[in-house]
Amino acid sequence: MNSCWRDSKAWIEEGLPLSTGNNEACKLYDASLSQYVGWYDDPALGGLESSCKKLLASDPDFVMGKVLVYGLDLLGTGKSIRTDAKFKEDIEDLIALSEQTTLTNREKLHVEAINFWANGLMKKATNT
Repeated sequence: MNSCWRDSKAWIEEGLPLSTGNNEACKLYDASLSQYVGWYDDPALGGLESSCKKLLASDPDFVMGKVLVYGLDLLGTGKSIRTDAKFKEDIEDLIALSEQTTLTNREKLHVEAINFWANGLMKKATNT
């Protein structure tokens, strides 16, 4: 298990700057993403679900944190904006936040893809 998660500077050095200066959010983003792609729960972090909750709490305006968590919700929980009013509101809030925040083009494309995906437009989401 990893114990040295990437902070804001490390993400910049990777060529993947994130739209938050909050190092805790950057590290929790790395931890959550690593657990998902590695298909494991890190007990030191309380697992993926706990990491995602901490990620959202660490910086409520961190667009890519929301993109990751909402994408996982779409993928694994069966959440839908058609049947879950709160989730629909979350997606709408993400879009509004992305329009008020300075984002990289990569981050903007991720928001666009999540919006397409949430609206059932899978082909558009994957082509974004």
